Amino acid sequence: MKILSLLLFLLIGITSVSAQEIEAEKVFLGYKFTMNNKTLDFKGMQKLMIADEQATRLIKKARKNNTISTILGSIGGSFVGIPIGAAVAGGDAPWVLAGVGAAFIGVAIPISIRANNQAHQAAERINQVNSSQPNPLVPVTFKFIGNQQGLGLALSF
Repeated sequence: MKILSLLLFLLIGITSVSAQEIEAEKVFLGYKFTMNNKTLDFKGMQKLMIADEQATRLIKKARKNNTISTILGSIGGSFVGIPIGAAVAGGDAPWVLAGVGAAFIGVAIPISIRANNQAHQAAERINQVNSSQPNPLVPVTFKFIGNQQGLGLALSF
């Protein structure tokens, strides 16, 4: 009986979680994703996308591109910051290094935009999957069954 209660509780929990919608708000150069007024990062979104293969593939690409963009942007920021720090300190600033850093940042920005767009597509896809009605042509029935090994719940469609 405990197992049946647990399974019923999990089924209700899964259906209530899957019915919630991921909201995407347009912000500067990207999107802010929220669910129930809680901000989602790409890792949190990937956990929610497990129900759909296409959405999972999109969010994995978005996470990869976001990581690449973060690394390139950090390197670029460091390369720009070193000459600025040297100039403030009164030393001879290596401005070529700042130019290289600006190039890294210039490459990181479009990759970051692509990652945000992929995450937005994944959120739209999972919202579409969650809001779609079940196929009325496929009847779903629940039956309680029992045999020598015990009682069970059978789902047939």
